[in-house]
This record gives sequence, structure tokens and C-alpha cells, in this order.
Amino acid sequence: MKATPYTASIMRQNPTAFVFLIDQSGSMSEPTHYRGLACSKAEAVAQIVNQTLLELLLRSQKGDEIRHYYDVSLIGYGGAEHANLLWTGAWANQPFLSPAELLRATVREEESVVERRIRDRVIRTTEKRPIWLEPVARYKTPMKSALLLAESLLQTWVATQAGKDVYPPTVINITDGVATDATADELLDCADRIRQLHTLDGPILLMNIHLSDETGKSVQFPGHVRDLADDPQARLLYDLSSEMPASYHADIAGLFGLDQRARYVGMCSNTDMDALVKFMNIGTPTQQNGAFAVNFRADR
Repeated sequence: MKATPYTASIMRQNPTAFVFLIDQSGSMSEPTHYRGLACSKAEAVAQIVNQTLLELLLRSQKGDEIRHYYDVSLIGYGGAEHANLLWTGAWANQPFLSPAELLRATVREEESVVERRIRDRVIRTTEKRPIWLEPVARYKTPMKSALLLAESLLQTWVATQAGKDVYPPTVINITDGVATDATADELLDCADRIRQLHTLDGPILLMNIHLSDETGKSVQFPGHVRDLADDPQARLLYDLSSEMPASYHADIAGLFGLDQRARYVGMCSNTDMDALVKFMNIGTPTQQNGAFAVNFRADR
């Protein structure tokens, strides 16, 4: 690896990759709120992930052209005994989709009413939004299986980028519970192997978020293990997660209202859907400012 990691430009010649791990266990049927409306956790997560995928797609569009800035993988765990890829139809066995493929891989379209304020008037329009992820909530939580599948996909992806100055992949794990297929030590072994995979530009980033509407301390991008109090689940997520590169620090502090400090670990625990939206904005280049203002250079 080079001496200054996480500085590679994201261009068509050097796309990066995103792997989303989605908890689809039975507890994801529990009620929550998102955008002021009551829904299940699974429904809220599906909305947020679909919006993230749409933003990645829109970021890749230049006029009529869709440029290959990213490879995207979607893995679910809980809807079956083992984790599985969530693309469907002709794309069912495809580990990664490019933005152009993502455009053609939707499950369906959904109409929604969007309100915009223009010159003190509220304008309501109906928009069609693409859907890739449907809400699922059943069975247990085979998180180890999801990490193993992600590791396998990323081993192949990284091997294809050998010798290239490619921005490292980002893995985002969204869960509301505890793994049912592994001990903490087994999960840590899986996470360690993923974080050891790297491109010339640095190691893979592994981020984890635990969703909960229960009362208790919410932990967001802690700087040290002492910030976790006596919370075994938070400690496990902390140990599973990557330390975030310095280029992300200003966005993390700004979005989450945190003090500026020298270290942030890429995890949140006991947090809500609004925090998940911010978390996804940190983990993916869907914003025009911050970390990816440096790394994302739309080649003309």
C-alpha cells in the first residue's frame, strides 16, 4: 500500500465498490418511525437503502451517459438460513452491479408524493422511484454468513484491481440485533480478514450500525472504547469496525454534531433511522462535499 492511503481518485478507469449487508431477521418487523410515519424497521431500512442506491446512480449520470464509478453489492441475512445476494431476475447471481446495470435491475417502481417549497408555496408532485430492496423480516440473524459472503466477493474484487490505485471498497452492515450463527470471537475473525483486504490505496473500510428504539445511550462514531460505557453489543461493533480516515472527520463531526477529535471509529449503536440516513451519507459518496470532494473527480 502507498504511504498516503484513501487519496485515490474515483473515476471510470478506477471505480470503487460498496457492499451493503442488510439484517432481515424477524426482529426487523418491530415498529419504528421514519420521516414522521410509523413503519417496521425493515420498511424504513429498505427506503433508506433504496434512496442511497438511487443517489449513487444519479451521481453516475453525466447527460445521457451512465459512468462506471462504482460496483455495488447487496447482501441480506435473516430471510433464509444463510446470507444471500439480493439482486433478482437476470441479475440474481451477479455479485456486483455497475451503475448502468443497477438502472436495469430494479424490482419495481413506486410512486410517492414529494413536497417542495417554491417562493412560499408548497408544490406537491408525484414522482416514480426505483425499488431494489423489498422489506423482509423473518428467521434468525446469520451475520457471520453475511460477513463470509462479503469477504469472498471482496477477495475477488480486490484481486481484479491488483496494481491499480483504486479507492478501497466500503462495507456497511445494518443490523438491529445479535448474530445467531457465531460467537463474538468468530465475528471478529471475519471482520479482521475483511479489513486486511486492501487496494494500493488502503484497507477496506468496514462500518457497522445497530438500530434500536429502546431507551439508553446512543453511541455514534466513538473515538475510544471508554466512550461505550458497559455495553457488550456496542463494544463488539466497535471492535468489528474500521477507524475512519481523516478525510471523513469533518463530515462525521458536522452531521452527527460531535466534537472535533483525532479519531472516529465507523460504528453507531442503539440509534435510530435518522442516524442511519446520516451514516449512509458518511459511508457512500452521495454528498457533494466532505471526504469525496477530494476523492471523487468526475472525469469529463
